[in-house]
Order: sequence, then C-alpha cells, then structure tokens
Amino acid sequence: MIVDFIRVHLKAGKGGGGGFSFARYRNKLVGNGGDGGKGGDIIFKVNLNLYDLSKFKYRRKFVAQDGERGSSSLKKGKDAPPLFIDVPLGTLIKDTQGRIVADLASSSATFLAVRGGKPGKGNYKRKSAEEGKEGQQRELILDYRIPSDIAILGFPNVGKTSLLNSLSGKEFKVGDWPFTTVHCQWGVWEYKFRQFTILDTPPLKKKLTSGEGEDFLKHLFRVKLILIVTDNFKDGKKEVEAVRERVVKFEPRYRDKKFFYLLNKIDKINRDFKIRGFLPISAKKGWGIDKLKERLYEALSAN
Repeated sequence: MIVDFIRVHLKAGKGGGGGFSFARYRNKLVGNGGDGGKGGDIIFKVNLNLYDLSKFKYRRKFVAQDGERGSSSLKKGKDAPPLFIDVPLGTLIKDTQGRIVADLASSSATFLAVRGGKPGKGNYKRKSAEEGKEGQQRELILDYRIPSDIAILGFPNVGKTSLLNSLSGKEFKVGDWPFTTVHCQWGVWEYKFRQFTILDTPPLKKKLTSGEGEDFLKHLFRVKLILIVTDNFKDGKKEVEAVRERVVKFEPRYRDKKFFYLLNKIDKINRDFKIRGFLPISAKKGWGIDKLKERLYEALSAN
C-alpha cells in the first residue's frame, strides 16, 4: 500500500553561544571569546529511489544539530551542517492549513523548511557573551502525488489493468471480477524513443456511501491525459460522463486536463465497431491499440 500523506515536525538547530574568556593584554584582562556557530537548517530534497512516504511512518520528528559555542582566542564555533530529508519526486509540502508551500516536481528540487538559529556573539569588545538564538520549528504536511503522464480511470471490471499491460508490456494482476486493482499502480510506456508513465487507479465505485471518498483521485494532479475506459456498449457515453463528473467534482481544476474516452472489449461484438467520441479497443486482443498509441503520443507531444 502506498503511503502518500504524513505530518512531520521539524526543529532547526539552535545557534551556538558566544565564547566567554579573557586574555591579559598590557596588564589588563580583555575579553577574547569567539562568536558561536550557526544552527543547522532542515532542507527537503528529492530522492529518485523513493516511491512513497513509508520511510516516515516510524519517524516524524526531525531535529537539526545546534551550532558550536565560540571559544577563547576569538575562535568561532563551527556552523552546524544542514539536515537533509529525502522525499520522493512529486511531493507537495503544505502548512497545517493545507496551503502548498513547496512543490518538489523536479529531480533537483529542494526546499529550505526551517532555518537554524543565529549564533551568539562572544565577549570580544563587550562585557558578556550572547546566547545563540533558537532555530525555527514548524509542523508540515507531506502530500505525495505520483508523477505520471497518463491516468486510466473507470468503473469496476472495464479492463483498465489489461490496458495498462497492453501499453506497458508488463503483467499486472488481471481478473474477471471487480476491484482487482486495490491500490494505484503504474507502468512505463516506451514509444518513439520516449518514455511515458501510466497510472492505473483503483476502480470508481458506481455508488458512494456516506462518508466514503476516493482520495486516490488526488494522484491525477500531475497527469496530462486521462483515459476513461468503459465496456458499456449501450450507455457508454453516459458512463464516461459520470466518471468525468466525479473527477471534476473531486478537483475542479481537473476540468482543464485532456480526456480520452475508450470503449474496451470490442472483441465481444465486432472488431469494426465504432461509436462517435470513443476510441474502440480490445486491450485483451490488442485491437485498436496501435491507433491509441499514436493518438496518445500526439496529445502528449503537443504539451
């Protein structure tokens, strides 16, 4: 099961205190304590070897090191190193109100979450040394959104996973019963020397009971193209429009994404079956898949 939502508490390092020491100079005691070192920052960075947030299940509090205290002979304390926290590509970082403060959508993306405290001054040219300042602390939400180019949606048992297998060349679990796909899964489709990531979502329930949600739809956040699959030859248009309405209701901004409507399992009726507004396919037999690939490539290349 993908862990895609977690809260973490961060505390940056405290600044090192200033040194308090004296040296005799011309028969006088003169302060010569050095300044402290800066407290450690906490920085999020992308790790391409991570695919969800499961590493945070058992550790949700992160504390950076404090800066070193200054010492005699004006020696400055060492700055504390930053604490880097690895997250998967596609992670949104939000405040506790749910507002996005960072979107780590590229492999080189980083986010400075909390700053280390400023160091204290030593007692050089002053009567006393200063203590370092406390580092920032805050609670943040990590919200992982699977980075994909294409998403496959539909009601139960319409052949979504068979379509993913047909496009990616993989063998994900397929069955002639509803809810074979219980979690999001993805595969890579290679076409004309390019690679595209395809996300297969759990099936949408035809009727939602009170309090039930479909939070996996949040993973459509990054997709460019949504494929809605049906095997309903009589009321296919009504069915795909119901799916699209569900998607847009979940997130109104999804309305601006590209949608393709696919009529699957035409091997059960007629290979030459056509219906306006749909791409007829048989994921099981491979019928119409070459044409679909070309249409997908054209749509994705236009972005």
